[in-house]
Amino acid sequence: MQQSGESESKKVPGVNGKGPEDGNTFQIKPSLENSFQTSQVKEIIKNCLTGLLTDKTYVKEEVGTLTKQIANEVSNNVMGLKMQRYKHVVQVTLGQQLGAGCKYIARCLWDAESDSQVSDVFTNSSLFCIVTVFGVYVY
Repeated sequence: MQQSGESESKKVPGVNGKGPEDGNTFQIKPSLENSFQTSQVKEIIKNCLTGLLTDKTYVKEEVGTLTKQIANEVSNNVMGLKMQRYKHVVQVTLGQQLGAGCKYIARCLWDAESDSQVSDVFTNSSLFCIVTVFGVYVY
């Protein structure tokens, strides 16, 4: 039965009987405007590291508290971006600057088209800090 001149072939079935005009459709990949916002996340990391570590010196007893503070601040600010269907993981590495080299490696199994990661490094004469945020799109 046709209503108001529309044919059945023009109607697009949606999810649970609702059409796309109801906003209730399933999308496999994020659209370009809904992708992981790497530049904004990098700016969040940079601002957090600069704000919290600029005048700090490495004190072994404070490292645990400081890494949690950095991770929580970065995580809360990333949540404020309200990236739909993204979950994120914040990893913080903080160490004493002794002049030796440091290798930092992360390996992930993910969808390279929709998942992403952002890192930034802060150093001063006493310490170094590496923060990585992994953004994973939830299907």
